[in-house]
Amino acid sequence: MLNIKKLSVKVEEKIILDSISMDFELGKNYCVIGKNGSGKSSLAMAIMGHPKYQITNWELKIENWKLKIDLLGLDPNERAKLGIFVAFQHIPEIKWIKLFEFLRSIYDAKNESTTSFLSFKKIIEPLMKQLEISMEFLRRDVNVGFSGGERRKIEILQLKLLEPTYIFLDEIDSGLDVDAFKSVVKMMAKLNHDKNSFIIITHIFDILKHIPVDHVYILEEGKIIKEGDQKLVEVIKKEGFINIEKK
Repeated sequence: MLNIKKLSVKVEEKIILDSISMDFELGKNYCVIGKNGSGKSSLAMAIMGHPKYQITNWELKIENWKLKIDLLGLDPNERAKLGIFVAFQHIPEIKWIKLFEFLRSIYDAKNESTTSFLSFKKIIEPLMKQLEISMEFLRRDVNVGFSGGERRKIEILQLKLLEPTYIFLDEIDSGLDVDAFKSVVKMMAKLNHDKNSFIIITHIFDILKHIPVDHVYILEEGKIIKEGDQKLVEVIKKEGFINIEKK
């Protein structure tokens, strides 16, 4: 379980998240929704350890059997090793770094190993074939000149390669047309199983047709104002956020 207690975050003295508490249990999926500026993306960035987001108060722990790991003070790469992954709303380009070397470096970092060129080639090529990604992409700089759909496929490739446990999908519809979105979501859904959890951050509810969720959190001005099961999404689709009674 990824356990969050009383998380407060500010950016340049502005409070973004105000004492929120959430539990993400392995094998269950979650949805975080709210109007623009409610703090949804900030939640994912703060949990991942983005330096822009200043933590003013929190308890953030991963519980594995009887072991509790406090994430406070851990760098983003250390959190990634513990199984936290954020699929970005806007996927960045990384110039001068070839995709092959990038993928090999994150694979080796997770496994604390050094993989040879040929050994990693045997690992990555079957995964790329499954996703129908051209091997030519391995020789290109990371995401440079890639379309929105291609960037998402590379992100899914990372998920298959790393097999993280807590996967934050931060408005992954960004930059995708309708067909590309449907294709990406179906690929994501195939990666979901009882040993991971998707935390879906969205204002587009179509993704929930392919990846159903067990629990929904509604954020407003950095606070959780309501939570419940997926039926809550249906209420919002019909009535909008304005009629949601605060808890």
